Amino acid sequence: MRKLNKNKDKIIGLFGENIGSSLSPDIHNYLANVMGDKYHYFLFDLKANNLKKAVDSIKILNIRGVNVTIPYKKEVIKYLDKVDEKVDKIGAVNTIINEEGILIGKNTDVDGFDEMVYNKGINFADKKVVLIGAGGAARAVIYYLTEQSPKEVNIVNRTLRRTEVLKEVFNDDIENLNIAELGSENSNEKIEEADIIINATPLGMANRFADKSPVKAEQINEKQTLIDLVYNPRITKFLQIGKKKKARIVSGIEMLIFQAVKSFEIWTNSLVEYHVVKELINNL
Repeated sequence: MRKLNKNKDKIIGLFGENIGSSLSPDIHNYLANVMGDKYHYFLFDLKANNLKKAVDSIKILNIRGVNVTIPYKKEVIKYLDKVDEKVDKIGAVNTIINEEGILIGKNTDVDGFDEMVYNKGINFADKKVVLIGAGGAARAVIYYLTEQSPKEVNIVNRTLRRTEVLKEVFNDDIENLNIAELGSENSNEKIEEADIIINATPLGMANRFADKSPVKAEQINEKQTLIDLVYNPRITKFLQIGKKKKARIVSGIEMLIFQAVKSFEIWTNSLVEYHVVKELINNL
């Protein structure tokens, strides 16, 4: 911090809890170096009672912007001056930009998911989709799916309460939107019949749920596409099962990178060329 030039260098960073292993500094500092921008990315590990103070500090310290991760994507909204239309629908912020003292909340998770599946050539039109999870990442995926014409979307979660809320929010946007409790007979049937299964839960995450998968091996077949939004490790237990079953598997590392690139573009008002993104994907 002492080396920063207060007139030329700009601070960006990440608000979250237990974020010491985050890959975001590697991504953003790499982008800043390649793009020749004087941006420096820091981790701000926060307790819940300090979130408001941290948001206020963005203005006080003239921080250009921050990413927001678990568990503050929803909680942070009430401390911002404005949010964009995606946030209104999704109910979660992962990017804040400081525009001359006005803090604006945005969601680039949708952009990250969009770019990832486009890069992999995945088409959701007329497909049966199972989305496991009902948090902020799941909301971003559902928002994306509202314009993809899937045959049906089934949201599966441990409890129905949060899932019912999502059905209320998105029911008018997706023609055949259903909900089910994870582990129920109905959810098991939907998983087995799915063309695309997306894990939007922390199950499979290193150091927490590394040995966990939201599905059982007998529910997976070689005709399915498995997408895991968990990126550490790149090949989760869920994806290991898919690989053994010869299903197509997609790691969340690309979504992480693409959403980060979009945040960087918002802060710097620049365009990151795809060859730079590809280099990150190959080497991170």
